[in-house]
Amino acid sequence: MAVVTPAMAGTPGAVAAARPLGACASGLPVSHRTVVFLDPGHGANVAPTKATSGGSTGIYSGENTSGGGEDANVFTVALRAKALLEQAGYKVVLSRTSNPDRLRRTLWQKGNAAETANSGKPADIAVSLHTDAKANIGAGQIYYDNQGGYRQNNSNSTRRVFDNPAVAAKSKAYGVQFQKVRNSLQGTWIGLYAGHHFAASRNLGSYGTIPIVMLSAQHVPWVYNEFGRTTSSGLSSHDISVYVTSVVRGVEHSIGPAVVGCTP
Repeated sequence: MAVVTPAMAGTPGAVAAARPLGACASGLPVSHRTVVFLDPGHGANVAPTKATSGGSTGIYSGENTSGGGEDANVFTVALRAKALLEQAGYKVVLSRTSNPDRLRRTLWQKGNAAETANSGKPADIAVSLHTDAKANIGAGQIYYDNQGGYRQNNSNSTRRVFDNPAVAAKSKAYGVQFQKVRNSLQGTWIGLYAGHHFAASRNLGSYGTIPIVMLSAQHVPWVYNEFGRTTSSGLSSHDISVYVTSVVRGVEHSIGPAVVGCTP
């Protein structure tokens, strides 16, 4: 088992080059790498459909595009963070690989993808990337898996509940690490909350107290980030760099150095 130690960024808004990925001795094949699932939010307008598998089975959810440059900004953040995390030895899987999202995945499909991102097994951590107006969220917010969080359909009584205390505890611990990183990088307080409220009036197909991606992936500790937009049109290049840094450092501080397993 080889451990690849990532380089830590030393300057807010920039990430130092990471050490190259370690190779298995004597050409042995790699059997496992620490897997990070990055979820750049939105990407397509998709009508709600009923989940056919995963933790949100039977619950309706879709997806949508967003204003304020969010779709493009978070996709840029995801690509840049992916490159740096891969340099540090992690395997990184994205919930969407294009902007707009050519696959037009729903929220439940994105959550389910995290459950199988590690060669059919759950990712070691999932990180959602979003932005919003500062009038709504200030400098930013972070949500973690809330044990007992639920979603219920608008159209019927079907309800699904997040029920994995161990994953919820790990998600909260990871959220604390992301909060510390972002507090330092952004120079202000970032709120940390158990789940998030989704009102029935938003017509998302379902309402409740946890994001669909998190409910769907009940074996993956999830950290859901919202970053306050620089202006009404989106994030500045500086804030994009800060966001990238916060993702890389947040992952490193949460799950430690990438681990590479070698098959003898």
